[in-house]
Amino acid sequence: MNSDLNVTVISFTDSPRRERVNANLSALGLPWRYFDAIRIPPAHLPQYDEAQSVRFWGRTLSRSEIGCAASHIAVLAKLAASHEETWTLVIEDDVALDPAFDYKALVALCRTAGLGFLRLYARHMPRLRNVTWLGQRELIRFKKAPMGTQAYLISSSKARAFIGSLGTISRPIDWEMDRFWHNDLYNYALFPFPCIELTTASSIKKQAESDKRSTAFDKMVWFAWKSKEAGRRLAANLRLLRQDRAIRTSFEHHPLEF
Repeated sequence: MNSDLNVTVISFTDSPRRERVNANLSALGLPWRYFDAIRIPPAHLPQYDEAQSVRFWGRTLSRSEIGCAASHIAVLAKLAASHEETWTLVIEDDVALDPAFDYKALVALCRTAGLGFLRLYARHMPRLRNVTWLGQRELIRFKKAPMGTQAYLISSSKARAFIGSLGTISRPIDWEMDRFWHNDLYNYALFPFPCIELTTASSIKKQAESDKRSTAFDKMVWFAWKSKEAGRRLAANLRLLRQDRAIRTSFEHHPLEF
């Protein structure tokens, strides 16, 4: 089956992890490439806004967090520019994919379910909902932020939706992507995950280099914004109940197993 699926690995050019990545991905039989991680966003992409970060995140971002966000945004911007509906499995270089898993079949899963974004890993297991069983795995939907950008499948149309939702870089990229009520990246995931995060030291240092802190006014604005975000998240979760039911019906007529 021609799935139009390719793999992009975000990695620094001097990363010692690349030898292991080469061995892991060569066994998959999928086209893949490296995206050389960057440290600052190019001029044509959303820029880091320190004032917005302090106001809506509570602190400035570290250089590593800015670089991580810039790298993912650059990958998604390139995918968004595609004139055809293509699919990219985006992974970070501290992830190992299961070589026995059929990753091409994930595109069929997404097309049957009408999804354009599918998580294959999460850092946390917040409140979630079982949507349907797919053999020994289940399709779930996170109701709150699961965090992490280690591995996800995304279509070019959903990449365009995400890029279009961005104004600036003002929070870590996983938190930005988890705002499904704002960017339409609904947090569906296949569980158990078909990949693992290796126990290697993270290259993302979260200690901000600036000591700038939010003012009392910033905190008031943040509280009002956070309350509005919670309301929007609740409304989106309620709307998605209908989509969950439609997905279950789709797989009743077109069953898949993983």
